Amino acid sequence: MKRTYSPYILGTVILIISIGITLLIAINQTRKHEQESRNQTLTYLSTVRARLEGTFNSTIYLNRALSVIITAENGISQTKFNLIARELMNSNPYVRNVAVAEGYVIKLMYPLTGTEKAVGLDYRQIPAQWKAVKRAIETRQTVVAGPVDLVKGGKAFINRTPIFKSSFSAEPDSGDYWGITSMVIDMNAVFESAGLPDTGSKYQVTIRGKDGLGADGAVLFGDPALFEQRPELLDVTFPNGSWQLAAIPKGNSDILSEDLLWIMVTGIIISLLLAILTTVIYSNNLRIKHIALHDQLTKLPNRLQFNERVTQALAHAQRNQGQVAIAVLDLNKFKPVNDTYGHLAGDYVLEQVANRIRSTLRQEDVVARTGGDEFTLLLVEINSMKNISVIARKLTERLLEPFIWKGRQMNVGVSIGIALYPTHGENLTELFHHADIAMYQAKHDPETHWVLASPPSNQPIGEQATLPI
Repeated sequence: MKRTYSPYILGTVILIISIGITLLIAINQTRKHEQESRNQTLTYLSTVRARLEGTFNSTIYLNRALSVIITAENGISQTKFNLIARELMNSNPYVRNVAVAEGYVIKLMYPLTGTEKAVGLDYRQIPAQWKAVKRAIETRQTVVAGPVDLVKGGKAFINRTPIFKSSFSAEPDSGDYWGITSMVIDMNAVFESAGLPDTGSKYQVTIRGKDGLGADGAVLFGDPALFEQRPELLDVTFPNGSWQLAAIPKGNSDILSEDLLWIMVTGIIISLLLAILTTVIYSNNLRIKHIALHDQLTKLPNRLQFNERVTQALAHAQRNQGQVAIAVLDLNKFKPVNDTYGHLAGDYVLEQVANRIRSTLRQEDVVARTGGDEFTLLLVEINSMKNISVIARKLTERLLEPFIWKGRQMNVGVSIGIALYPTHGENLTELFHHADIAMYQAKHDPETHWVLASPPSNQPIGEQATLPI
């Protein structure tokens, strides 16, 4: 028989599956949101990086140009230096001052006002600056140091480019060390040129890479804790150094949380509705199926379900060379009960008959109501005539006991006809036919309450019984 599941189990399964689908949708939405957010953040960072690199590199190359002039002319006068430095600062608003050191001693400074004390200082005697100067000389490369605090306030980067004497035929910067040019670049002005800080932006930005050390350098701008929040990262590159940009959307998690909350609430509501609807529909289907397959008064299987059970039992017996019995049971003197006491009394007797038959049969046997006062029984795994006689005798004894209804005693008789598979037939129709005939034989003999069907007329007497006594 087909296994029938509880409507509540099915509803629970639907609920679990629906919530699982909701979770998958939420996870997919989260990933989609994160990818979109990442792409937008990277686009924003790319714009900031382009502005920073454009501004900072163009400023650095001004210092490189000054060092080339000094190299070409094997030195520079105060007048010419002032002229060039003034033009550099006029064309670039990020430069705060320019200095030239011959050897390690600062010789020239522009603007001179406010920086007079710096002229004549030896870098080797200034620990805070000597490290970067030494690195530039040793690597023969431009070096960006800082940011450092300015005397007049603010912070600045110091771009240093070493100068080496070399002949026209020699490689650039291959000669002896001559001196170094330094350019102080306003950090805040550079960052402002890239739109930082931007209070109206929906992104939070932090920059690290002090002294051009990139990810290994200290934070220059923003909140250091941002690097612990899985930000998007891009590098800002300049000669012999870099900074690392990091950004996350402001309030992005709040937007995502609202979206996920909406998805989860909607999904759970839909899941509950689906589960309830499935439970109701499945319960109704089971109820309709039960009504279609059961007698509504006695709750016993009806003829349709009984026939299905018999077909299954016959197939099993055929495979295993077993034997089953079909019994047709009819009540005698039932009509007078209805006529005398009414239909309610008759219904009560039928219900009690069904209960008595059920309690008498074995668990594996089946009883069905197939007519007004007619019941049909399926007895499986019949091993001997004793099985049949014991069951038939018990049924007779139980059904002949009086029925008490509203203090009144009612009695009915019973006639049972029994047919065996395969002795009396090999299919449902043949077995019912012989059991029905046997039942009518029992009706005609008042002393006999049950009769085993006679063997088919074409069956030899020696083959009539296959059951042991």
